[in-house]
Amino acid sequence: MNILYHLKLVYRNFNNQRPYSVLNLLGLSIGLCITFISLLYVTQETGWDAFHKNSKNIYRLLAKGITGDEALMTMTTAFDAEELAEEIPEIKKVVRYTNSWPKINGINEKEAIYADPEIFEVFAFNIITGDLSSFKENLNTSVVSESYALKEFGTVDVIGKTISVDSRSLNREGNKITEHVIRAVYRDFPQKSLLQFSIIFPIGKSQIPERNTNVSYSAFRTFIELEENIDFEKTHLKFKEKKFGIQSLEDIHLYSDHLTGVENGGSIKVLFSYAVIGGLIFVISLMNFLLLYTAITKKRFKEFAIRKMVGLDKLSLLKMFIVESIIISLVSSIVAVLLVDLLLPFFNKFTNSHLVFSWFTNSRFLMYVLCVVMLISLLSGYKLYHYLIRYSTIEFIGVAKGNSSRNNFFLKNNALTIQLIIVCFMLIFSLGYYKQLDFLLKGDKGYQPQSVFVLSVNVDLIDTDVFIDEAKKYPEIIDVAQGPSIPNMRGSSISYINMLENSNHKVDMEHFRINDNYIPLYGISIKEGRNFSKQFSTDKKDAVLLNETAVKLLEIENPIGKKTNSGTIIGVVKDFNFENLHKMVRPIVFKMDNGNELVIKYNSEKKNESSLIVQKLLGNQNEYFKNIFNPNYSDLTLIDRYGSMEEARKNVLDPNYMDTVNEYFYGKEKTLQKTILLLTIIAIFITMLGLIGMSLFKNQQKTKEIGIRKVNGATITEIMLMLNRDFVKWVIIAFIIAVPVAYYVMSKWLENFAYKTNVSWWVYALAGMFTLVIALITVSWQTYKAATTNPVESLRNE
Repeated sequence: MNILYHLKLVYRNFNNQRPYSVLNLLGLSIGLCITFISLLYVTQETGWDAFHKNSKNIYRLLAKGITGDEALMTMTTAFDAEELAEEIPEIKKVVRYTNSWPKINGINEKEAIYADPEIFEVFAFNIITGDLSSFKENLNTSVVSESYALKEFGTVDVIGKTISVDSRSLNREGNKITEHVIRAVYRDFPQKSLLQFSIIFPIGKSQIPERNTNVSYSAFRTFIELEENIDFEKTHLKFKEKKFGIQSLEDIHLYSDHLTGVENGGSIKVLFSYAVIGGLIFVISLMNFLLLYTAITKKRFKEFAIRKMVGLDKLSLLKMFIVESIIISLVSSIVAVLLVDLLLPFFNKFTNSHLVFSWFTNSRFLMYVLCVVMLISLLSGYKLYHYLIRYSTIEFIGVAKGNSSRNNFFLKNNALTIQLIIVCFMLIFSLGYYKQLDFLLKGDKGYQPQSVFVLSVNVDLIDTDVFIDEAKKYPEIIDVAQGPSIPNMRGSSISYINMLENSNHKVDMEHFRINDNYIPLYGISIKEGRNFSKQFSTDKKDAVLLNETAVKLLEIENPIGKKTNSGTIIGVVKDFNFENLHKMVRPIVFKMDNGNELVIKYNSEKKNESSLIVQKLLGNQNEYFKNIFNPNYSDLTLIDRYGSMEEARKNVLDPNYMDTVNEYFYGKEKTLQKTILLLTIIAIFITMLGLIGMSLFKNQQKTKEIGIRKVNGATITEIMLMLNRDFVKWVIIAFIIAVPVAYYVMSKWLENFAYKTNVSWWVYALAGMFTLVIALITVSWQTYKAATTNPVESLRNE
């Protein structure tokens, strides 16, 4: 097979059909670029922690959530796993670890953990030097990663060297300085691993709090290894009976969105969205390629007629198309790869991703790229071959003259209609996604979070009563209250509440410690009863407020005046969403007490002035706050803990608290919405290229007809209506098909939210109108050009 000959042939055809070829190459290259980025995302987000020897048998222990029996919390107590191991024989090994940020050389080490020695048996550690024999026996030992050894000592030969640790024990017994001898160095885990530690210390008594039946201190992440060849469903049921759950190690990265206390990870929903969008754009670009490639091929029918007359057989025809398709696909893929390399930094910034493009470290991506290239090559080559073998030499000449009535799938309506269906679907989904996101950010949550500062300070550092009195003297400050911020992204404590008349029926509730200003400041509605008041001396010791969900779960009617183990019910507030709208409202018990946060309501037109007032009042009470709000002040400990002084200041007083909360709760949704919109625009652009090519081809086919109609008196408007009629019909068909599909997908997607908007009729109508306008604008300039051509020019060669 003469590759050079085929290269020349492809180059010659490219020049001869330059408008179609440029549109074809551009559309396919852009489509493949998006497809490759989607594949890169999929390969990087899948396969996490699969390198461990027994990864299929390793599970994370999940503790019972606050409502229902579903296991939702990744943090467990120090005693949970040991108790379960005694009662569930399928448990082979247990390992606990906790992050306590020990201070090393005056800096809090975020990547240091205290762990059971079984961590080296459950997980696959690659020990470079040293051994682990003394880790279990001696608490003053440590094991460090290769990167930490190189960073701190400049070499991995660190066995016997010591690390001085100033670590605050978890049971709050005070500070303790210890010397930990390095006994082993392990190779850093791959990037696609949950386990990114730098130092591992043995768990000792100082890390395990004393057992208390009234207080559960959940500060440990617990992993278990199950025996092989067990009945997983029966084993899982045993955990559920004990009010626990388990999650496969390999599922943690992608399937932890619904859990409380998760690390920053991926999302199967986001992964699925990118994969589907990438697949849809690939289909659009493939349809576009086949459509235009078929149009180009039809203009070569004279060439094929001559080739058949000089002896071109079917096998040679198939080889010719396959080789041509491979060459075109490879050229488009090379252009697409160059675009990926160029655009990936912008994509990472736009989507908050960390994709890395490398052929050497991502063999799966290379395999997928080759599969895509071969799919395009074989599908397009075989399709054109299958189309052409139906024609005889005489028919080739007839088609070249425009006398054939044979139809072809990719030359007629269907390929373009498929593209329009996908575009219409993506427009509907993008608009519906925007509507739901707007509902999440601006919908009624049952309280008024606008114009609020949240002050997160240790109440021991300031006199809160003095601060509140001083703050209220300023007209910019409307009110000040004590209590947790809402929406709440910092978490709260849990209390077990029961009615005194039914002590066996306990409900675990969120415990909000608030003062009497809290409810009115946030505009929370009281359904029945009253708010806390300083006029009632018993409110602080013997009074509680409940929300509607708490009353429902306690199964009581006429709750006012009834007694619980925490106090007498004096009021019931209407339910409000104090977290994100993915979750249902949870039960809350309010107690009149001093909270750890101050909530400040300010005049919305005086935001900056109000912020400066708060900073000034804090500085007046404590030098620490005067320093931290000084723009020229710097503290290495704070920088190490929060990342920057700006973040340290925001941790005390965030002037844009609601923006921060919305980013925390809905950041992934906002990023995905922007990405879907961007990719929808790209899909529209690729489809427009196909519309341009199809319009150009059809207009050239109808050159003779247009000339005759103009000679017979047809106006420009009549000719444009004739030429545009088919495109309008395709858009209408595409819209009819896309609407039910988009409705079904949107309905399924909205099931991820406890509270959702309705996808209004105008979303579908706007998407349909937008698709029609895009199609008409794209083809009209071509049809206008054809309609205004002098009929003498049109009929000269006929």
